[in-house]
Amino acid sequence: MREKNVKEIVRYYYEIPEMVRLLKTEQREQESLYDTLKGTGGDGMPGGGGPGKPVETAVIRLDERGVYERLQEIHVRLLVLEGDAAAVRGCLDGLSGKYKSILQLRHKCHHSWANISVRMGAPDSTVRSWNDKAVLCLGEALDEVPMAEELLERASRARTY
Repeated sequence: MREKNVKEIVRYYYEIPEMVRLLKTEQREQESLYDTLKGTGGDGMPGGGGPGKPVETAVIRLDERGVYERLQEIHVRLLVLEGDAAAVRGCLDGLSGKYKSILQLRHKCHHSWANISVRMGAPDSTVRSWNDKAVLCLGEALDEVPMAEELLERASRARTY
């Protein structure tokens, strides 16, 4: 896999937790719309809402807004993100510790080469060389991942800036 593609996948990987967080927030919001259907009983206790015009109206409104369909989309998207994260994590775990650290410092923490050099206790040129080798090794590992092209396509479509 080309260097550019590997870096794109690494950026995507480190953005997955935020994507999952946003999707779960939206999922909770969508599910809370269904909670309004429970209503309250005559004694003020939750769950007493029975059939009738208000409930029917609420169900129609939820259907028109496509809440159920969106919840299904979110569920599928979460499964895909978890699968992508597991695939990339498996490849990263196959790298040596210093290679994995460099990729994390550069792409997750957004450190400069000088900062990474100080943290790693090695000259700047050496750290950059290690990074190139890390990207090369990761690219070889990613080539072995099932459906690597689809993973790259999802990483390309994701906004990871």
